[in-house]
Amino acid sequence: MSQDDEKVTFRRIEPAIQKFIKVAIPTDLERMRKHQINIEKYQRCRLWNRLHEEHVNAGRTVQQLRANMREMEKLCLRVRQEDIPILQRMINPVKEEASFAIKVFLQLHSESAEELKRQLEGQEDTSLTRSATVGGGKTLCNAEGKDGSQSLIQMYSPLPEIPRDENAAESWENLEEDLIQLNQLVTEFSLLVSSQQEKIDRIEDHVNNAAVNVEEGTKNLGKTHYRIYNGRSVMALQKQSE
Repeated sequence: MSQDDEKVTFRRIEPAIQKFIKVAIPTDLERMRKHQINIEKYQRCRLWNRLHEEHVNAGRTVQQLRANMREMEKLCLRVRQEDIPILQRMINPVKEEASFAIKVFLQLHSESAEELKRQLEGQEDTSLTRSATVGGGKTLCNAEGKDGSQSLIQMYSPLPEIPRDENAAESWENLEEDLIQLNQLVTEFSLLVSSQQEKIDRIEDHVNNAAVNVEEGTKNLGKTHYRIYNGRSVMALQKQSE
């Protein structure tokens, strides 16, 4: 029994895949977004204890997202090769969303404000048009929108550095490591599915080449038969003339 014979059709596992891309992974990504908003707020306000707690909670969400990505990967590896193109079209949007969310999260500390602004250029968010202070002289720490988003100045101004003696400094390092590992998983998952598609393309190329070779062989065989037949005909005519 070949390896592909042990796999299943896409239709058979489609409901399980749909649960991951419609419910589980989007839920984790939304939680990550909320963690990121809280982390920025607590760090700007220098609430180091609350920042530490948010780092830890965000780490749990990242671990859950990684577990869901691994489970989805196992399902995808069970799909027969001929169904890979359908699978790719289904999972690519959520995979790209996850990759983008991870990179933005990592840029909290590793990118300058201007670089972050350039990378996020083109994203539309009406909540970002608010001023740095909101009625009555509220500070940046409490100038939030109803959806928890922050002002343009908040988003693009550098975050204050976390003191090294605070637990939040260590918890950020742990969270950053988890995010990097998650990003690697998403990248490897993408390459894995792509490599399966490449195998399919190579098989199709071999099949097409074989078909062309058979066609050419048939034509050549026909020409050979024609020459043999004509040669015999000429010989027969020569004998009759004798």
